[in-house]
Amino acid sequence: MKLFWPKGFRAALLGLALLLGTAHALAQQKPAASSPARNPLLTVEQAQGLVRSSPNDPSAYLQLGSAYRRARKYDDALKAFQKMATLAPNASVTHVSLGAVYMDLNRPKDAYKSFQKAIQLDPKDAGAHYNMGNYYLTQGRRDDAFASFQKATELTPPIVEAWVNLGLIQAELGKQDEAVASYKRAVALDSTNVHALCNLGNAYYGMGRITDGTALYRKALQLDPLNQEANYNMGVAFADAQIYKEAIRYWRRVAEIDSTNAAGEMAKNSIQVLQDFLDQQKKTSAAPSTGNQ
Repeated sequence: MKLFWPKGFRAALLGLALLLGTAHALAQQKPAASSPARNPLLTVEQAQGLVRSSPNDPSAYLQLGSAYRRARKYDDALKAFQKMATLAPNASVTHVSLGAVYMDLNRPKDAYKSFQKAIQLDPKDAGAHYNMGNYYLTQGRRDDAFASFQKATELTPPIVEAWVNLGLIQAELGKQDEAVASYKRAVALDSTNVHALCNLGNAYYGMGRITDGTALYRKALQLDPLNQEANYNMGVAFADAQIYKEAIRYWRRVAEIDSTNAAGEMAKNSIQVLQDFLDQQKKTSAAPSTGNQ
């Protein structure tokens, strides 16, 4: 007997893609998107050493603030970016950085002002438009978010996540072909971007192209075995194929990676729904027949 969610597995899968899309976008290292070069990701200790050796270099504070953000030490990140602002007040990346940590600290008004300042300083800063789009998403301003992401895709350097977020909105609007095209652009820019691969896989899966979708999930897991989105999606695919033990195994992995975020909660709920279904099936199978002998 096939198991169905209230709205079907594929609807649940696409819903998670939209849910994780915003969360993932806000978790990215946004300041790096505005930097002219991709700097290696430093630990807090390494970035502190960089600041000690170059105390008047704003890029050192960019590295330090970014390291603090990755460590979820947002108050410390804010202090680093504020120091950066005293050294480079007219650099758009300064205000993108400040806006990003204000979003971390749930200070949306301050974030908006910072992103707006960054765009005023450099209207061609793709990272500023991308982050403004993230702000609009959190405020439920989908049309404004779409416009900001679209603007970000037209500028350089190209931002993969701008294409992904554009696709997420298109998918939400039911424009699947446009969403697929956006995800493909993202993958073309970076074939190792797990988020882009997962969302392209979700689009294919939702269109009934199950083999293509699961192939992309597998590729994503090869690149990042601990990616929650890819693991969750594989669980959905196995559940949809009625291979329930594998579905539960993947969802448990999601919860083990992080049980407190959106993906972890969704995985735990999925396990419970599936387990309840299987328990009910056992009871039904074990019940004596009431038919005529």
